[in-house]
This record gives sequence, C-alpha cells and structure tokens, in this order.
Amino acid sequence: MSYIEQFEQELVAKLNGKEDTASIVRWVSEKVLESYKNGITAGQKGATVKRQVKSSQPVPPQVQ
Repeated sequence: MSYIEQFEQELVAKLNGKEDTASIVRWVSEKVLESYKNGITAGQKGATVKRQVKSSQPVPPQVQ
C-alpha cells in the first residue's frame, strides 16, 4: 500500500469517526509536514524520488 493510499484510508476513518474538525486538521497538518521533511531528507541523501502518475488527464504534447 502506498503512502497516499494509507493516508486516504486513515483520513476517511477520521472523517467517519467522532473526531472534531480541529483535531482532523491538526492531524492532516502533521502528516503533510512529516511527508515534506521526509522529502527534504531524501533529497539531502541524494535519493531520487520516483512516483507513478495516476492521472486521468492526458499529458499535453511537448512543444519544441
């Protein structure tokens, strides 16, 4: 399961649960910050971050 898929599942569970809006917003903020810091750390280590794009929008042709 990818990070985004896991995040989506956790978010849906929180939205369907009894948590208040403020605690959900705080949780999302923490997850975004954690992801950002992990990306910075990966970049500092010289790691190449690869992701598969799952977009329903067509990719526009490149202009030369």
